[in-house]
Amino acid sequence: MERHNVLGELVSFKNSKQLHHDGILYQNDSHRTTIIHVHGSFGNFYQNEFLRIMAKAYMSARINFLSFNLAGHDALAEGYRHEWDFEYVGGAVMDFDECIFDIQGAIDFVRQFSDRIILQGHSMGCDRVLHFILATRSKHDIILLSPCDSYQLQANWIAPETIEQQIERLKGRLSIEGALDWLPMGEYGIRQGDWDYLIPITRKSLLRVMEGPAFRLIRIDHPADFRINQRVLIYIGGDDTLQTAPAQVMFRYFEERVHELTRISLFPDGDHSLWGCEREVSDEIVRWVWS
Repeated sequence: MERHNVLGELVSFKNSKQLHHDGILYQNDSHRTTIIHVHGSFGNFYQNEFLRIMAKAYMSARINFLSFNLAGHDALAEGYRHEWDFEYVGGAVMDFDECIFDIQGAIDFVRQFSDRIILQGHSMGCDRVLHFILATRSKHDIILLSPCDSYQLQANWIAPETIEQQIERLKGRLSIEGALDWLPMGEYGIRQGDWDYLIPITRKSLLRVMEGPAFRLIRIDHPADFRINQRVLIYIGGDDTLQTAPAQVMFRYFEERVHELTRISLFPDGDHSLWGCEREVSDEIVRWVWS
């Protein structure tokens, strides 16, 4: 694997709920613009190869870059509030709304050295960024990498049962007091083509995802009513197997809801994780930042 040499600093900060967040910061004191990366469902601050390529491209363009673990990182992990209050965190157990406090904590952290802050989301991180912007009415510009219709992905997965039937069934399920209430594998996942991706999750977390903004904000068959008045850049690869509608449909969805939309759709072989076009996408983002 090619190495992308750029030095970053491991950092830790707390949000307003006193949850500790770990991440990596690429920063120069002379750079006053910072991009904050918000990872997707069950992701983390280092997993995707494109993060290191972006870090190198952004730093060369005088842009700081922070990638950090949200409370919903990975599936299950140790988490700490205050100093020693232990709890389990992770995508399988967290409330989706925790992302509001996570992202705000990252913004408060980078404000120490930033005059301009841009939020970048990947996959379900796009839903998280949109939810944060709409909930807080923040004015930060936005980068959305591979946004998906999460409702339709789950509908394809659980069919012939509908999502509404699944919600009703899960609400009637008995839980064991004091247990994490794990669901059987197969309740949540992605099925696209010949690829099945089973996602472990607890009942409470899945219900909060299905009944919350993650299944409402980017839903093509039942469009959400919102308006974003800042600049938005969106990348959708031509070979993204998680897209449930043509890219042009997704772009039109956002064109009706954002003030100024820039598309990145130049890469017919680009996939959900930007594989093979990471540097080119990073360069397009840099041009957009400074345009």
